[in-house]
Amino acid sequence: MPPLEALGPSIAIGLILFVMLWFALGTQRNVSKGNKLLRWLQHGLPIVGRRTTIRWLGSSAIELGIVEPHAPFREATVVVVLEPRDVPLLWTFARSRGRRDFVIIRANLVRAPAFTMDMRDLSGWTGRREKGEAEGEWHDSGGRTVALAGPGADEALIRGAWDRLSGLTSGVWRLTVQPVVPHLEVHFRPPLGDGAGSERIVGPIRDLAAKLAGE
Repeated sequence: MPPLEALGPSIAIGLILFVMLWFALGTQRNVSKGNKLLRWLQHGLPIVGRRTTIRWLGSSAIELGIVEPHAPFREATVVVVLEPRDVPLLWTFARSRGRRDFVIIRANLVRAPAFTMDMRDLSGWTGRREKGEAEGEWHDSGGRTVALAGPGADEALIRGAWDRLSGLTSGVWRLTVQPVVPHLEVHFRPPLGDGAGSERIVGPIRDLAAKLAGE
């Protein structure tokens, strides 16, 4: 049996090859997942605007800028966030914390909402409260969901939108409405398999935006 010192270089080379292979396969998997989500989104994005620009941010995120957005949107961005499958340790840690592929729709409206309200799924990757966030009394909204409503908030409108989107997606992690930009932000997991088309999800978000903007 060779001494352990002699095995050191072989082990190091093996680890390097393992990491490189994982990185290549993880990147390939994310590109495949990302392209699949882009195809899914292409039916819903025309509800928001006429054209879309696409930019990959590394291998774990895709930013879609909405060009010439339709009212009630003044500006809108869609971000597809993928699990960091290309980095094994980071992927394992993130997945253990509940991270999954998800979509962010972030919009500024032609008129700012008149109130603030924030709903979160505390089990979601972006639903957890962080230090330094807005203070206030968070109310249990059933199950794992909490809500923070400012003065004059239309709670029925926001809760109704949350429930509707929750029934169409694999879960809503966050829905934020505020008078400052971004006026509206929604984080959700896309439906699995042959679930709802993206137009059935973007449509209710557009309807919510119209009511918030007073249109």
